[in-house]
Amino acid sequence: MSPFTALLLHWYAAHKRDLPWRRTQNPYAIWVSEMMLQQTQVATAIPYFERWLARFPTVQALAEAPLDDVLKQWQGLGYYARARNLHKAAQRICEEHGGVFPTTHEAVLALPGVGRYTAGAICSIALGLDTPLVDANVIRVLCRAFAISGDPKLPKTQDLLWVKAAELLPAGRAGEFNQALMELGALHCLTPPKCGACPVQSVCAAFQQSATDQFPHFAPKKAFTSQSDVSLWITDGDWFLLVKRPEEGLWGGLFELPRVTVQTAESLEAAGLRALLELLGTTGTIGAPLASLKHGVTTRKITLYALAASPVSLPDPLPENLIWVTYKDLERFPLSSPQAKLLGFIQNSQNQPSLF
Repeated sequence: MSPFTALLLHWYAAHKRDLPWRRTQNPYAIWVSEMMLQQTQVATAIPYFERWLARFPTVQALAEAPLDDVLKQWQGLGYYARARNLHKAAQRICEEHGGVFPTTHEAVLALPGVGRYTAGAICSIALGLDTPLVDANVIRVLCRAFAISGDPKLPKTQDLLWVKAAELLPAGRAGEFNQALMELGALHCLTPPKCGACPVQSVCAAFQQSATDQFPHFAPKKAFTSQSDVSLWITDGDWFLLVKRPEEGLWGGLFELPRVTVQTAESLEAAGLRALLELLGTTGTIGAPLASLKHGVTTRKITLYALAASPVSLPDPLPENLIWVTYKDLERFPLSSPQAKLLGFIQNSQNQPSLF
C-alpha cells in the first residue's frame, strides 16, 4: 500500500461525513445517490435522495412509475436527463436482469446514463469490486498530489488519471478508498485548496513545490452567451396553459408555459406573437411583462419573461402536448426550476392587493 493510500484511509476512517448513502451497500441506493451527486452539491442532494427512496424504494418501483412522476420527484435538481436515464435503466434491469441490480462492471456500465465514473463508484462501493473512479474531486487530488499536468478534459490526461487511480487502489478496500479520495477533494483539495489540514500534505508533490495553484491545468472556460426567452401566460378563469417539452433535449419531458427564444432585433411582443403562431397556430394580442427572472444553463445566461397573451382562438381539441391546469394541479406536473419560480412570481403578483 502506497504512503498516499495509507494516509488517506487513516484520515477517512476518523473524519468521513455521515451521509445517508454511506449507511447502505444497496447498489440501487448507491446508484441513485451517484446520479444525483452529478452536478449537485451534497447538501442539496440529501433531501432529494431520502424522498426518492421513500417514493421509489426499489428498482421495480422506479421502473413501474410513470415518467412524469419520476421527473416530478427530480424537480429542482436540474439536468433532467439523469432522471430519465434512471427510469430507463430501471426498466432495463427489470427486463434483462429480473429486477436484480447487475453485479458485474460490464453490466453496470451498459446501463443507460452510467458512465465510467458512475460504474466505478457503484461497483467499488456497493459491490466490493476493485474498480477505480475519477470525478471532479478526484481530478484535483490526483493532479496536485502527483503533479499531473495537462488539461484533465483531454483524453491523454484522462488516461493518466485513471491509471493512477487504479494503481493506488488497496485490494479489497476500493470502495473505502474511492470515497476517501472524493471526500478529500470535497473538504480540503478545493479551489483554492485548504492545505493546512490536508492528511496527505507530506506526500503531495504540488504542496512540496509550492505549486498547488498550478494544478489542475484546465483550459480556459468558454465565454457565456446571453439570450432572452418569452413564456406566454394564457388563461381561462383559474386555468392556464402549459406545454410539455419534447422528451429529448434540454428540460426534456417537463412542462412549462409556452416559450420561445427572442431572436436578434426582435421585441418581446413580436416574440410573443411568434410563440402564439408557432406553438398554437393562432394570433392574438400580447400584454406587458408580468414577471421576469434570470438563470443560467451551461454557458448561457437567460432572462425569462412572462407575457400575458390573449389568443384569437385555440385548437379544439388541444394537441397532446398542451394542457389546461390550475395552481393546485402543479404538484402533479414536473417543471424546470426557472418555470416553477416564474409561475410563483406570477401567482404572487396576482395575489398582491391593488395600490390604486
